[in-house]
Amino acid sequence: MTTKGNRRNIIVTGFMATGKSSVGRRLAIRLGYDFLDLDTLIAAEAGMPISQIFASQGEESFRALESRMVDRVAGRAGCVVATGGGTIVDPRNLEALKRSGVVISLTADPDTILSRVGPVDDRPMLWGGDTRERIRLLLEQRAQAYARADLIVDASAQAIDSVVNHILDFLALHHVIARGPAVDLPAMAQSIRLVLGPRSYEVVIGPSLLGEVGRLVKGLDLASTSVLLTSPGDHRLFGGRLMRALEEAGFAVTCIELPDQEEEKGLERLGWLYRQMAAQRLERRSAVFALGGVVIGELAGFAGATYLRGLPLIQIPTSLIAQVDTSIGGKVGVNLPEGKNLVGTFYQPRLVVTDVETLTALPERDFCAGLAEVVKVAAIRDRSFFEYLEANVEEVLSRDLQALARLVKRACEIKTSIVEADEWETDVRSILNFGHTVGHALEAATGYHGPNHGEAVAVGMVVATTLSVQRGICPGGDLARLRRLLQSFGLSTKLLADPGEVLRFVRYDKKIQDRLVRFVLLRGIGDATMKTLDTPTELEAALSACA
Repeated sequence: MTTKGNRRNIIVTGFMATGKSSVGRRLAIRLGYDFLDLDTLIAAEAGMPISQIFASQGEESFRALESRMVDRVAGRAGCVVATGGGTIVDPRNLEALKRSGVVISLTADPDTILSRVGPVDDRPMLWGGDTRERIRLLLEQRAQAYARADLIVDASAQAIDSVVNHILDFLALHHVIARGPAVDLPAMAQSIRLVLGPRSYEVVIGPSLLGEVGRLVKGLDLASTSVLLTSPGDHRLFGGRLMRALEEAGFAVTCIELPDQEEEKGLERLGWLYRQMAAQRLERRSAVFALGGVVIGELAGFAGATYLRGLPLIQIPTSLIAQVDTSIGGKVGVNLPEGKNLVGTFYQPRLVVTDVETLTALPERDFCAGLAEVVKVAAIRDRSFFEYLEANVEEVLSRDLQALARLVKRACEIKTSIVEADEWETDVRSILNFGHTVGHALEAATGYHGPNHGEAVAVGMVVATTLSVQRGICPGGDLARLRRLLQSFGLSTKLLADPGEVLRFVRYDKKIQDRLVRFVLLRGIGDATMKTLDTPTELEAALSACA
C-alpha cells in the first residue's frame, strides 16, 4: 500500500497567470494530496503581502525567503506545490524541488498571459514599462529554467481539466502515481473515480453491466438484506436481470416500485416509502439500490440519506439525464408545491453503475431530453466537446453503444471534475445549474405536465444565454450555435409558457441569496460564470425574447 510518507511531491511551476494554483488545487483533489501554495507560505512567514516585501525589502530579500520555503516544502511528501513564476530560475531551488518530486511547468503565450494578469499592483515583476513587453522579456529570460522541468504543458488554450488530465496521464505513464480503477471491471467497461476523501466512489460506465452489479458491490461491506427502489417500467425492462445478479451475489432483495413522475416526488410519497422500508427491517449496512431515472434516483437517494440516518446508496441510472447528471455528485431531494427540490441534502452514493445499454430502450423524447444535460456540461466547461456534439449529431442520435459510452463518459468526467472541486456547491459547482433556474421554474409553472426536465433545461439555457448576450458578455453567434445544436437534438428553444408565471417561480429558486437571484451565464461556449440579477427587469426581457 502507498503511504503518504513515500508519495513523491508534484510541483507545478511556470510563468504567472498560467493557472498554477488552479491546476495544483485540482491535482491535489484528484490525487488526495495536500496542496501548498509557495507564495502564500512566503507571505505568511513574512507577515506581509509579496508586493510589500518587494517594495520594502527588495527582490533579493524575497528570493532568500523563497529559497527557505522551498527547502521546507521539499522536506515534505504527498503534496502538490504551486510555486511562483521565478522560483525555479534559481538552480538550487529547482534541484531541491526535483529531489522531492516531479516538476511540471505551465506555459502560455504573451497575449494569453496579458489577458489574464489584470491589474499589476500585486505583481512586482511587471512593475514599470509596457506590461506586454515585460511579460515577453521575462518569458525569454526564464525559458531555459522552465525547459528543465520534467513536463512542460502549454496552458494557453486548454481548460483546467484538460491540463490536469494531461499531467495525470504523464504521472501514470512514468509510474509516479497509480491510476488503475478501484474495481475489477467487466469487459468494455470504463471507470471514473470521483475523489472526495472518505466519500470517494467509482462511476462504472459500459454496456451489459446490469448483470455485473452483484459482483461490483462485493467489496463494499454491505448487509445481505437490501431494497431495490425502481419504477414499474424499469422493473419490467431491467429488474429481473438486476435481481438475479444481486441474488447470485448473496443479497436478499425486496423490490419496491415507485411512480416515475415528478409530481410524485414529494413528502407524501417519501413518507409512504419510509414505511415500506421500515417493513423490511433494514439495518445500517443494508443497501438501497436505485434503478431508474431522475425521479427514482433523487427520491431513493433522499430516502437512503435519511432513513436510519443513512444507508449505503447504489445508483443504477437508466435515463440519459440520470447517467450524466443526477446520479453523480450526491444531490438528492424532494419537491414542495412551491418549487422543485426545495427539500434536499448532499449524500454521495457508494457506487454508480451506468449501463449505457439501457439508453436504447428510452423513448425518443426522453433520450433527446437527456441530451440537454450533455449539451449543458459542454457549454459551461468544454468547448471542444461542444464542437464534437455539433459535428456528430447523427452518430449521437443513432444510439450506437460505443458512441453512447464515449458521450456519457466525457459528460461524467466534466461533472466529476466540478464536483471534486466544490462538493457542497459553495462556488464553482453552481455552474452546473446553467439553464436550471428557468428550467425548474418552467416545470413548476406548468404543474410538471408541460416540458419534461431536459426540455425545460434546454429552454432555460437559451434564456440564460440570451441574458448573457443582452449583458454584452457573450457573442450573439454562440447563442445561435446553442439554439442550433439543441434544435438538432429535437429540443424546443421556445419558452411556451407565460413569462410572468415562470418569473414567479424563479423567486423560489434555491440559489437566491439576500433575495437576489444568482444566475449562471455564459461568456462564451465552454466558459460559464455566476452573476446576480439586481432587478427582475432584465430577466423579464430575456424570457419575453424567448417566448
